[in-house]
Amino acid sequence: MDKFSINPCLRTDKKQKRNGTYPVYLRIRIEGKESKIPTGIEVSKEDWNDKKKSPKNSILQGQLQTKIQKIITYINRLELDEQKITLELVKDFCSGRKKENPSQMSFFDYYDKFLERKRNMGIKESSIDVYKNTRNVLRKFREGKEILISDISLSLIEDFDDYLCSDECKNMPSSRGSKHKNLRAVILDIKRHKIDVDNPYDGRFRIPQGNEKEIFLDINELNAMRGLRGKFSHSSKQYKVLQMYLFSCYCGLRYSDIIDLKWKHVDLEKQEGYVKGIITKIQVKTQGSVCTPLYTYSRSILLELSKGKSLLKTDVNVFDNISSSTVNNILSKLTKIAGIKKHITFHSARHTFATLMIQEQQMGIFELSKCLGHKTLEMTKRYVKYDLAATINSAKEVDIFG
Repeated sequence: MDKFSINPCLRTDKKQKRNGTYPVYLRIRIEGKESKIPTGIEVSKEDWNDKKKSPKNSILQGQLQTKIQKIITYINRLELDEQKITLELVKDFCSGRKKENPSQMSFFDYYDKFLERKRNMGIKESSIDVYKNTRNVLRKFREGKEILISDISLSLIEDFDDYLCSDECKNMPSSRGSKHKNLRAVILDIKRHKIDVDNPYDGRFRIPQGNEKEIFLDINELNAMRGLRGKFSHSSKQYKVLQMYLFSCYCGLRYSDIIDLKWKHVDLEKQEGYVKGIITKIQVKTQGSVCTPLYTYSRSILLELSKGKSLLKTDVNVFDNISSSTVNNILSKLTKIAGIKKHITFHSARHTFATLMIQEQQMGIFELSKCLGHKTLEMTKRYVKYDLAATINSAKEVDIFG
């Protein structure tokens, strides 16, 4: 790293202003060369702390620190881009002679602004977390190095995809595809703001689709996960994540709807046959309504959490708000303990519910579609990892979940 220093100084060698103040400069030194650059801040001798090299006024202190931080950020960016740091470049930057091309902006900075706009539009925090996860993985891929908007290219996206397939990530196609869709959304937003950027997703790079054989648990694997319940304290995060995941396997709700689930959405009184209650709520993702039945196992989880049913019909959330990244990290460890050789995420619970309902001939595709809150049968068919011909003689009673 090129050595540099930035030190504020009060230029008492300059002519005193009529109001009794002197200009504050920054003494910048790079590779033995030094220059004094004006900050536009003026302070009297009495209001200058010569020991701390700073104004005594807190507002002026903040203004000065902001100017210093902008220069440091610029120098760090030059270093990340492996450019030689010179005093002339820094002077041009401070004087404003070097106008930054929008395409030379940090892609990560734009990504963060994109997320802030999404948040202001009312997008759910769970969706924001998914975007954040993609950004964090991209940062890890770059090993901390900056990415400019002008750096976006087909080769960069292909290298990123190779990284997602590496042993370090072990991303399945469905998870890889989600990350690519997030990046595509940001790139399209950049283009909408009339900033020149290459879009590799214009047909040159094909976003991977899910590997349908590896994103659900069979009945034995599901029972193995259920068998872990006695291994953890009920107050532990492992146990809470396990309960959330099992509950989703038993009813098919998405992660966002599990986190959003409140006791007022639960009705344990409506029971008929193997149905031990129902959940009715508005889905976070689609804003459409969903009504899904509860079976013995899912009902028992709710009863355990309901504090003797005292929480029923309240606005209290059923499950703790644990971030999706934390949930998936814990699930990865739980599957290893259970002896399951699959890389699963929380979303696999929804596929597990759908697949086992059809595979065990317990529910028809139309009824399953309603339980999952899908608008079309085609969407439901993509969730089911089984020959749909098995639904011809679907049974009317369900007992695989207790």
